[in-house]
Amino acid sequence: MDRSYSLKRHKEFRYTYARGRAQSLSLFTLVYVKNRNETVRIGFSVSKRVGNAVHRNRAKRRMRAALTPLLPRIAGGFNVIFVAKPEVLEAPFPELGAQMEALLKRAGLWRDEA
Repeated sequence: MDRSYSLKRHKEFRYTYARGRAQSLSLFTLVYVKNRNETVRIGFSVSKRVGNAVHRNRAKRRMRAALTPLLPRIAGGFNVIFVAKPEVLEAPFPELGAQMEALLKRAGLWRDEA
């Protein structure tokens, strides 16, 4: 995933959590809010409940890799945060992408055309 799509600043995360809406499935919670840009900005959050630093970083790498092919289909103009649940480490890789897609569709952030 290209870093230009990333939420980087703490205040961007705070704004998204404070003003955003949430959708949840077994592996992730999706928090999203409209932003002032025309591009989508994506962040990943993995708490200490998932495991130690090695496990948390592995979870973030898997999440980034699963989301990369989905990026062209995500509607622009939103801040999006994927919050990992502990099950994300044991889940098969195709299931990560499928659940991300399902959450984006449920939130209305999925475009049918690429």
